[in-house]
Amino acid sequence: MSNETAFLGASTVFGKYWTSHSNTFFDYLIDKDNFKLTFGKSFRMMVYLDSAIANGPTAVRKDVEGDTRTTRYLINHLADIKPELTVFVTTCDMLEPTADENTPTIKQSDDPYVQNRIDMYEAVNRQYGRVLNVHLTEIASRDVPEFSELLYTIANPPKGTKKLPFAPNEYHQFYHANRLMKDVERCIPLGIPSIIPAAPPLTTTEVVQLLAPNLVKRLREPQEGDPYGSNRTSIHSFQWLDPKDGYQLTKSDQLALLDFYFGPNAIM
Repeated sequence: MSNETAFLGASTVFGKYWTSHSNTFFDYLIDKDNFKLTFGKSFRMMVYLDSAIANGPTAVRKDVEGDTRTTRYLINHLADIKPELTVFVTTCDMLEPTADENTPTIKQSDDPYVQNRIDMYEAVNRQYGRVLNVHLTEIASRDVPEFSELLYTIANPPKGTKKLPFAPNEYHQFYHANRLMKDVERCIPLGIPSIIPAAPPLTTTEVVQLLAPNLVKRLREPQEGDPYGSNRTSIHSFQWLDPKDGYQLTKSDQLALLDFYFGPNAIM
């Protein structure tokens, strides 16, 4: 088996971050323009980004038909690549809002965006023998709205006094991208097949109160039919803390992290 490594989705926002911060050297940095370079090759390890992670769920939902075409193309060519270990990074969209790593994935959805995530997940796990599935929750980023519209809006609030279009009681489980490489690298030798790096949920109101108290008055009132958000838990503990509560970090830790990276006095 080859000792070479490959990263599929390297030219995307999330791919650039991972490959520039990881301790792993990737022999092949692959995007849609040079995807065929992987055909017929064997790799010791391959990191494969689902398109919703690579480009952000918001962006992918804007062109679901294009996402479906891309998903079909990728699935049809999985057999052309032969990795010994695959790290498949996808969303939590094929998992129930209260799932953990032992919860079965949803098998069918009326939402074509979610169905594409299901189809890609099932195809990767069917085609490759050894897969570490990483189901990411909401990525903590204020730089692009495609990953977290809430954090982006807090950092770039619209002018005026118009109400912000967020459900005030919706849960958010932010995952900080700078943790991903260490989480994955710790899981690989343990043979863990699936991880949900889920943090304790914070409501929209709690996040706004912490990061931009001046915007609290612009949150609208709760409405019937508001999205509930995610309350997923993790049975694995990685870098920090006791896994007894099912989370990798406590709620106070999560608030402290958000304040450090995105608060009024953040240095980043």
